[in-house]
Amino acid sequence: MRSILSMFAKSPFKPLADHMKMVKACVDQIGPLFSQIESQDQSKVLEIAKQVEKMEHKADIIKDGIRTQVPQGIFLPVEKRDFMHLLSAQDDIADAVEDLAVLVTIKELTVPENMKEPLNDLVRHVSRIANSACDMIFRLDDLLEASFGGPEAEKFEKNAHMLGQDEWEADKKQFHLAQKLFSLDDTLKATDLLLWNEVIKKLGAVADKSEQIGKILRMF
Repeated sequence: MRSILSMFAKSPFKPLADHMKMVKACVDQIGPLFSQIESQDQSKVLEIAKQVEKMEHKADIIKDGIRTQVPQGIFLPVEKRDFMHLLSAQDDIADAVEDLAVLVTIKELTVPENMKEPLNDLVRHVSRIANSACDMIFRLDDLLEASFGGPEAEKFEKNAHMLGQDEWEADKKQFHLAQKLFSLDDTLKATDLLLWNEVIKKLGAVADKSEQIGKILRMF
């Protein structure tokens, strides 16, 4: 009897949403982080980076708890493999934000004048994509209640498509910003050029990882 009851263990979808709350807390620091970089307040940059590190660690604790909670044989309304892929995709977003925060603490960066507008544009766009991915997870209960069909499933399909479109736009903005950066190769130090390039790529990674949420929910 105990082995049968264990197959109906507590649903892991609420902890999944709790994990995404910590991921969103990391995402919400992207805008403030770049505001402080532009203001050249490195002490604030370091402070935000530490906050991101702590929140990412809390997300890892929740993630490990979920993995322990979902043993082989538990009944889920979706394939366990797909569920675990979704958890990993969420975790990848938090990891990308933490990587971004670490990069900007390597040395104090100055935002070149011709990069300010496209950089702020990319930061806003990437933050919006990541928040859209978070919102999909927060509404996952609605999809479960609808048994993955009907109007609710159509909404998720539309949101997943929009995530794909937005990520494509992020790629274009990332390329445009990289062009601005490399047009300054005669005036920027090589170390700054290299570091800014990595920062731009990591911003793009946040968008890439966020798009994965939509792709996996389509599999559901």
